[in-house]
Amino acid sequence: MLNKKVFFSIALTWTVLITVLSLVSLGGLGQSIPIPNKDKYVHIIFYFCFTILWLAYWQKRKYDKRNEIKVLLCAIGYGILMEVLQGTLTTYRSPDFLDVLANSTGAIGGLLFIRGFLKK
Repeated sequence: MLNKKVFFSIALTWTVLITVLSLVSLGGLGQSIPIPNKDKYVHIIFYFCFTILWLAYWQKRKYDKRNEIKVLLCAIGYGILMEVLQGTLTTYRSPDFLDVLANSTGAIGGLLFIRGFLKK
């Protein structure tokens, strides 16, 4: 079984990955894929995993239902922060309210998934 340090390392690595991918130019990566609003699906997946990974860490540490809300609020806040930073630190990315909505949807989905998983 994985210990809390491993969960922390994985969650932190995922957070850094989101940060880098949110703030670098991807040079049109994936534009040839003909799926409408595909970037929103990516946002949902990123924050779904973000929430699951951080909740898994807190479950290993000392799980408390209050931590669910803390992680959810952190995920949503982090998604907002990434959008704000895109508008202030880059010239090639721009903040988008629909991205914030997709990030929040992913975070809520991750929380609901974990709640369902823990009930089993």
